[in-house]
Amino acid sequence: MFDLIERAEAYPEFLPWCVSAKILERSDDWVAARIEFKYLTVRFGFQTRNPKRRPEWLQVRLVEGPFRRFQADWHLTPLGDQGCRIKYEMSYEISDGLLDKVAAKAVDIVSRAMLDAFVKRAEDTLVVSAPARPPVAPLDTAHVLEPPTLSTVIETIMPTPDPALYEAVRASRLAEELSPEQTAVLAGVLSLGTFEAQQVLAREGTADNRLYVIVEGSLGIVKHMGTPDESLIVTLNAGDFAHELGFLDGAERYASLVAATHTRVLVLEREKLESLIDTHPRILYGVMCSIVRTVHRIQTRLSMHASELTNYIFKQHGRY
Repeated sequence: MFDLIERAEAYPEFLPWCVSAKILERSDDWVAARIEFKYLTVRFGFQTRNPKRRPEWLQVRLVEGPFRRFQADWHLTPLGDQGCRIKYEMSYEISDGLLDKVAAKAVDIVSRAMLDAFVKRAEDTLVVSAPARPPVAPLDTAHVLEPPTLSTVIETIMPTPDPALYEAVRASRLAEELSPEQTAVLAGVLSLGTFEAQQVLAREGTADNRLYVIVEGSLGIVKHMGTPDESLIVTLNAGDFAHELGFLDGAERYASLVAATHTRVLVLEREKLESLIDTHPRILYGVMCSIVRTVHRIQTRLSMHASELTNYIFKQHGRY
């Protein structure tokens, strides 16, 4: 595990968004490296010179980069035949200037996703001789952001989010009440689907466990699709939810869901959301609040339409 951490030249093979890494110096007491990352359109890199003592600890110390301050510490403790316990602490402060506004969130997302990548790398590459493979050592992580940012402790390892998927989730109403790290967890149970015009996502009379959130394009709610009585009930656009009630209770669909144009949607399965009940209940609560707010808006709009229709048929309040 120490060698996996110390060999920075291999980082581009498994660290998300790491595009290059070069060892500048290596001895029994030091290792120095230059590492570059690219997240979406933001590219940033830094150079470090790191004291170490194999196999107990490695300290990451900044030489140059887009940080006012940066340091990180790895500590490894043997746990007998169970493996080892790894504690990772990192703190940084972004430098003033354009990067402060543009790259701060990118740095945060990359650093959090990095932890899960180290665990997966260990599972994929480290070989043990025992018939039953011992569990990969957990990472005890304390991720500290100094003022003017905030302090937080990562209680569980964040999944590595796909950048396009993460950005789609972050921009949706599903993530209205979620922090960046909570959004990354939610992205891990969502998928992105692409549908061409007239492609059917779900048919009238069927039941399924999926909630759709439109990222771009539009979906039509169509009654009696493919028959002489076919009619378009409503068109849903970017940001809208589809099948939010059937997603919760499993009821059959009243109408078919059809792509009106080339459309991308976020897809959330009920069982995957329920998998967060024990580990991330606040994320699940935030998603449920988003769904309830959406249903509430629809109910309010229907009530207003019913009131206007009543005023049209019966003279009330001085109006028709």
